[in-house]
Amino acid sequence: MTTTTKAMPAKGETILRLSQICKNFGAVSALTDIDLEVKAGEVVALVGDNGAGKSTLIKVLAGVHQPSSGTIDFMGRPASLDSPGKALELGIATVFQDLALCENLDVVANLFLGHEMSPWALDEVAMEVRAWTLLRELAARIPSVRQPIASLSGGQRQTVAIARSLLLDPKIIMLDEPTAALGVAQTAEVLNLIERVRDRGLGVIIISHNMEDVRAVADRIVVLRLGRNNGVFTPDASNQELVAAITGATENSVSRRMERKSVHAQEQTGSLT
Repeated sequence: MTTTTKAMPAKGETILRLSQICKNFGAVSALTDIDLEVKAGEVVALVGDNGAGKSTLIKVLAGVHQPSSGTIDFMGRPASLDSPGKALELGIATVFQDLALCENLDVVANLFLGHEMSPWALDEVAMEVRAWTLLRELAARIPSVRQPIASLSGGQRQTVAIARSLLLDPKIIMLDEPTAALGVAQTAEVLNLIERVRDRGLGVIIISHNMEDVRAVADRIVVLRLGRNNGVFTPDASNQELVAAITGATENSVSRRMERKSVHAQEQTGSLT
């Protein structure tokens, strides 16, 4: 494999723009008129209830599904993501929830699987040096690049999967539930890694159901509901606003709890005056 460094867009420059994207599976409409924009050096969180269309949208961007209608612009030019290979070629890398790692192989072998250096006479030394360099840049907590994946923690495995996607010099990385089933320390490790990827000037799209994780790293929160856009929020948005956008109900347990807190605060203020 020959590694070539692609020119990275300037921070704040729009890398990806979706306009009026629709995806139909027969009579079922999974996505309807979706608009989305991702800029260099920002993290966009994609949130929504089950069945909101998040996974379908990610698969459209990964080249797994082709949209039924709508336009995709990448780096200011119309793009057709007609296969996963085309998405990777453009610079869109995806880390799916299952990570797709081979547990019996070591870190180096997983990083370069399918993209080996000098595949007819493997350059093990060059691959190991490249692996260490990349992991050091990400401040990854991997004790040895010759350690089997089976012996790594969940956070370390997520790190390897993200590092593997960076080998092809993408401009956008999409992460599907990157902190699912991780402990507190491992979650913090992955969130720190996402921030370091953003600092490299990449655009990052994350799907997550954990609002605290979303608030910790996202610059914008895009809500999908029933396959449609249902609002764009900042991390400062209240849980009440986000839950209302996700569920479509302004009256819910979160809003009632917020109302009780507000009433209690007013009563406390009244008793002090």
